[in-house]
Amino acid sequence: MNGNDIKTTTKIGDKELSHEDLAMIAIAVATEKKAVRPIVMDLKDIGAFTELFAIVSASNPRQVYAVAESIRQFFKHNLGVSPVSVDGLESCTWVLIDYGFLFIHVFQEPTRELYQLEQLWSKAHIIPLAEDKCQALYNEVVEINTSLKSSEAESLANQI
Repeated sequence: MNGNDIKTTTKIGDKELSHEDLAMIAIAVATEKKAVRPIVMDLKDIGAFTELFAIVSASNPRQVYAVAESIRQFFKHNLGVSPVSVDGLESCTWVLIDYGFLFIHVFQEPTRELYQLEQLWSKAHIIPLAEDKCQALYNEVVEINTSLKSSEAESLANQI
């Protein structure tokens, strides 16, 4: 890969996941923790500093933290992807998880209303979210990981 090539997919097992797929998986993880008002915004065509925003709301600081940590842990353990940075965990009114190509915003509802990212980035394309598609991607990643870990354990057992 030379300096001009940009990685646009993540591979897990034989499955290629696009950046949009990863945003949908983040939404699925967030909604499992009871986050609400999910939205994914495509910023590629408006010259933004990232490709995608995934935005969700939570009702209190504890839930903001739980949602953000669940997403970060899921991406790390199931996809092998770590964020460039995570900001806002101190106050948990707005946590930003930066994956370079994807910014995941986990807001406490009053903070989301105050900053109104959807209006600020109103020229962005809103990617339609189907809850069943998000959940299916999530389930597929979990299943692939379970299968991979089972194969690795079997391989180790056979070596002993």
